[in-house]
Amino acid sequence: MSRRIPPFRRSTTLTTLLALALGSGWAWREVVHAKERAALVPSQTIGLDQVPMSVANDQGKPVGKIGLYLQGETEGCSSLVTGRFVIDPGKSPHAPHVHLDEEIMVIESGHGEIFCDGKTTKVGPGSVMFSAPNVSHNINNTGDEPLTFYFVKWVPKTAR
Repeated sequence: MSRRIPPFRRSTTLTTLLALALGSGWAWREVVHAKERAALVPSQTIGLDQVPMSVANDQGKPVGKIGLYLQGETEGCSSLVTGRFVIDPGKSPHAPHVHLDEEIMVIESGHGEIFCDGKTTKVGPGSVMFSAPNVSHNINNTGDEPLTFYFVKWVPKTAR
């Protein structure tokens, strides 16, 4: 007894192929979306003892130490960086510069000067700097002891 194969039906085959293609495309989209979401910086609390500090250099010379708490993409930011910087006396982490990030610095200890948007201001514990995107800024330790500050930089997803 031979088995009979049903005749080729173009409409059934095309519908099946289209359904498989759409289903595969949707599944791939979901996998990619899940991976992107997994890469986002998660909500968390980080203690100072969890932040490894490393030597910070400017033009090949040490200027202090830096440690990063968080770095990466978040729900609302294409880039978020927050950290702690300890500047050696008489040093600066870098010359005045600009970037797309908005930035806040909070001085914890020490004394120095912050240049921001064309103005230089003396700073000490409790001082805060805000820099909008593309505004020239930098910080210098003018004291005899280390100057410690915390910083937060971010670029909103709507800015790209």
